Amino acid sequence: MCYNKIGDNMDNITNSNETLRQYLTYNKDPEIIENIFYNLDLQMQYLHGQGYYVNELNSDAIIFRSNNSFVFASINKGRDISKERHDNIVDFAKLFMGAYISIENGFCDYSCLDTNYIKKNFDSIKWLIPNSEYFEDVIVNDDTSMYYNTYINKLSGNSKGNSRQMVKATVQGKLYSYDEDSAFVKIIFYPVMLVSFIVIILLLYVIVNL
Repeated sequence: MCYNKIGDNMDNITNSNETLRQYLTYNKDPEIIENIFYNLDLQMQYLHGQGYYVNELNSDAIIFRSNNSFVFASINKGRDISKERHDNIVDFAKLFMGAYISIENGFCDYSCLDTNYIKKNFDSIKWLIPNSEYFEDVIVNDDTSMYYNTYINKLSGNSKGNSRQMVKATVQGKLYSYDEDSAFVKIIFYPVMLVSFIVIILLLYVIVNL
């Protein structure tokens, strides 16, 4: 969600003590994680547009509030926030990436990891990350021109094939897509071959015994 007022961003933060880190230690639902980060990205984009930036962008400084959403707990206003905007987008991508990897493993806040370290190891972990092209652009190629929500909206506006990939863009979705193709081979192709083989054997048997 995108907040209409900067003040709304800070309302009721103290009403809940649960941080994003705590939440992600037990919630592994990829659709919920996607929704949380999509809305946080919208919120971050709005803040940047108003001349604000996130002062501390990590899982301990993102707080659950009473309207069932997460908000950035520490924001500042600056005259020129181009550097802060860049750093926010990179740290956000690192945090988001870590949240997805946590679906398969214990939670690790990747926002605190050295960016160069992630760059060197990105190829070994990108298969765990839905829409990995976006994260590669931001973290590896240092391209912070696009927010995540913009990327997703562009994806959903592409051909039906791309939209279908986006809907299934979870670790489980990737596995499902792979299994779906394999299942087609196993369920359709192999039985047809088996039936054809049996028919040929029967025909040969009839011919031989004429």
